[in-house]
Amino acid sequence: MTVFDLNDLPTPPATDRTSLLAWSDEALFTACRDGDEAPFRVLVDRHARLVRRLALNILGDEHEAEDVAQDAFVAAWRARERWSPEARFTTWLHRIAVNKAIDRYRGRRAVAEPAEVITRLVDGEQTEPVENQHQALERRETSKTLNAHLNRLPDTQRRALTMFYFEDLDVARIAAALETTEQAVRSLLKRGKQALRSTLQRQKKICDHGPFAFSGAALGAGPRP
Repeated sequence: MTVFDLNDLPTPPATDRTSLLAWSDEALFTACRDGDEAPFRVLVDRHARLVRRLALNILGDEHEAEDVAQDAFVAAWRARERWSPEARFTTWLHRIAVNKAIDRYRGRRAVAEPAEVITRLVDGEQTEPVENQHQALERRETSKTLNAHLNRLPDTQRRALTMFYFEDLDVARIAAALETTEQAVRSLLKRGKQALRSTLQRQKKICDHGPFAFSGAALGAGPRP
């Protein structure tokens, strides 16, 4: 099966369904790996509401949330052979749904230019237009440095900073995506910026001039509301 409508999935006979309902998510999805759709119907029925709610929290639109839920389950079905039984199914499914919702949300908005992201993160100011080749080179090098340090952060800090600065999600939507509170997100953003500041200050090759100056004070500032 390649593309399907969730409503077209077969409903297991009552006797089989009663048995399947007692299975864990992981056991059901393992049974799907050979193409058995009946266990997947049980998983859809079990998790569709939560997946829609995750998408709705990010998108704020019920119709789009429904579309994202559909896409997430289709993606899960297509990736069933790559799923590892050691991984928790709900965590894996929720990550798919969140990524789909973020992609949909980003499609509504203009994507920030890398240079703008860099200065928002480290300086909190808008960049001036590139005037010469030297500035363009400086921008690329700064971007590489920043990305390298971002990738060394703890996963939750890195994801929060990436969603806030690169994907332009607000704190509420990040909280929904990470399944945590807005206060926790603000803390992740603050600690992530502080970690970047500390790391960058240890680097000897830090530009301290022009629009890409790494301002320690700015890095220490808390995230915007």
